[in-house]
Amino acid sequence: MEKEFYLNDEDRIILEEFHRACLDKKTADKIKAILLLSQGFTYAEIEKILLLDERTLNRYKQLYKSEGIDGLVANNYQGSRYKLSDDQIKELQQELDSKIYRTSEEICEYVWKTFKVKHTAQGMVQTLHRIGYSYKKASSVPGKADKEKQEAFVRRYKRRYKKLSEDEKVYFMDGNHPTFNNHIGYGWIRKGERFEIKSQDDRKRINLLGAYNPKEGEVLLQDYERINGEAVIAFLRELRKRNGEKKLHVICDNARCQHAKEAKAAAKSLKIHLIYLPGYSPNLNLIERYWGFMKKRVLVNHHYETYERFRETILLFSRNKSKRLKELLQRYIPEKFHVIEPVFT
Repeated sequence: MEKEFYLNDEDRIILEEFHRACLDKKTADKIKAILLLSQGFTYAEIEKILLLDERTLNRYKQLYKSEGIDGLVANNYQGSRYKLSDDQIKELQQELDSKIYRTSEEICEYVWKTFKVKHTAQGMVQTLHRIGYSYKKASSVPGKADKEKQEAFVRRYKRRYKKLSEDEKVYFMDGNHPTFNNHIGYGWIRKGERFEIKSQDDRKRINLLGAYNPKEGEVLLQDYERINGEAVIAFLRELRKRNGEKKLHVICDNARCQHAKEAKAAAKSLKIHLIYLPGYSPNLNLIERYWGFMKKRVLVNHHYETYERFRETILLFSRNKSKRLKELLQRYIPEKFHVIEPVFT
């Protein structure tokens, strides 16, 4: 009986990327064999699919394990050596770092126009892999983020709010709107099988206002019919009620309902100091990380038969005061900030 064979997500994506660019059947079969083995297919099943014998499959497997993708495909196309000079490679890297190319064929076209050097799509994939590139999604960041203002906020936070007296607390506040439908994610599933989760067609959502205290791993969460100025005022009152006479600093973004005159007046009367983040800076609001943490714990790969149960689970999770959960939160959401670099197009 053959031993289990495992591929992580990055290796699988690279193999699929090579397969898309394949020009010859033998190389494609080698890649498909490795992918099928990683999915739990037996040698006998793969023999029927690819018409390859067990000895050949085992050879492909051992070749991949010992030499990786380069060893698996190197003998089946001309491209094991770079066709570009070191200076041309550097220029290509500068191009790839400044612009997204959707396919290896588009990069082949760029290389031909720029250097008059021809590559096959498959050869280009291996070149890209060797010089440190892989096929993955780009990341989205706010287009109007101001790095200097973000850095100024981080300096101010470290100077004023990193260390507080016993009669002070700092919270990060924002809203969130989880929808009552499927939130599918990764998980450990038996090889060669699917794990199916029932879906909902309901687009109803719960409107939440939350505040997170990073020093204590403390969360306050309330749901409202709508997130508006009245909801913000009600939430600030709840925050004051929970904290007695302590001096409160609440850091929030520039949403209209949080910047409204009524909300500012209510905060002043409640002796709550509102601090507004620089515009377009969700990366500085630690409550954003709590939303991600909460989603992973109670929404991803979970099915709730009713909206009421969905809502109740979210609120109950926010009220969990266990020491273990607080420790997890403080590890997942440390008092550290990522400043967004300006993106030029």
